[in-house]
Amino acid sequence: MTASSPTILVLTNDAGLGHRKAAHAIAAAIEECYGDRLRPILANPIDDQSIPSYLRNLQTNYSQFVRQVPSLYSLAHEFGNHYASTFLLERMAIRNLCHPLRRILERTHPDVIVTTHPVFVAPLVEYRRRYGETWRIVVLITDLARLQRLWFRKEVDLYLMPTQEAAELAHGHAIRPENVRVTGVPIDLRLAEKTPSKAELRAGFDWHPSLPTFIVAGSRRVHDFLSVLRAVNRSDLPIQLVVVTGDAEELLDDIRGIDWQIPAHIYGLVPDFPLFLRAADAIITKAGGLTVAEALGAGTPLFITQSLPLYERGNAAYVVQYGAGRRISKLDKLGDAVQNSLAENGRILREMSLHATEIGRPRAAYDAAEQIWALFVDPHREGFLAIDN
Repeated sequence: MTASSPTILVLTNDAGLGHRKAAHAIAAAIEECYGDRLRPILANPIDDQSIPSYLRNLQTNYSQFVRQVPSLYSLAHEFGNHYASTFLLERMAIRNLCHPLRRILERTHPDVIVTTHPVFVAPLVEYRRRYGETWRIVVLITDLARLQRLWFRKEVDLYLMPTQEAAELAHGHAIRPENVRVTGVPIDLRLAEKTPSKAELRAGFDWHPSLPTFIVAGSRRVHDFLSVLRAVNRSDLPIQLVVVTGDAEELLDDIRGIDWQIPAHIYGLVPDFPLFLRAADAIITKAGGLTVAEALGAGTPLFITQSLPLYERGNAAYVVQYGAGRRISKLDKLGDAVQNSLAENGRILREMSLHATEIGRPRAAYDAAEQIWALFVDPHREGFLAIDN
């Protein structure tokens, strides 16, 4: 890579972990595959000090809001996905984000801008129109089947979609088919690699080698995570649990204080979570887009105990539709669902794993990077950008 190498600016924010993880994955894939020719840079415009404090604080307070007042969160999403409210949200985003975007653009001089969050789409479109910029806009969508209107603007040069269902939604929003590619949600690159066997991974993690292994994944956005754990613990099933609190590490003492009736390995935020998925037989989780995409990429079935309105319910419906998981409507049914999956020597769980593997996209980050690279090397591509060498 030289100083004149084209720059790929990847925008994200911290309202939930999924957008940032997807941004890191696509940047890592670009660096690995095209690092001698392209220069990826990550940025979060909402961290800029010119942003009103109430907007910056939405990032840090997002998880608390989701967990403590889910009904209000649901109402906000339902309201925010209508045409008029979307227009108002776009106007607010343009007003507050164009200045911090200018600061980032003047520092990075991008050729392509990739956004992994819908709040940046309208400001990018408006900024480019207002100032006559020529950089290309790529929108990378991080939920699977039901999407906010904020994602869609016909001026965008390239949409990288998680599923065919999402691509059809884009067409319904007047996005031209030639500007849409289905790549999957970019996930940790290790899920695309050949990994050790389950037995080898479990030995490395000091887990029981043969017990059916269920991850129970938490985060600051999971409502009443301890109740989920107690529901599994009461089932007294012949399984072992891998409890991962994620960014909710403040729960660790309470979790360790549970009178565990089944073997439980307890972790906070772990860098090797993708390998945990490879080593496990299933995951009990909330239906966050990145978590679902990683589980499917690992071929790991899902038992979904919570899903937020709109997009997470879409993620859950997508998993169930393709037989890659179960939606648990009441926690007192969770033990029965797990037990049922273990019947007939785990036949149902194996079938679910096969379905997860069929729809998983472990190479999504590489496929997305290839589509971005095509903007520079395919002269027949909409939005073609010539590149030296």
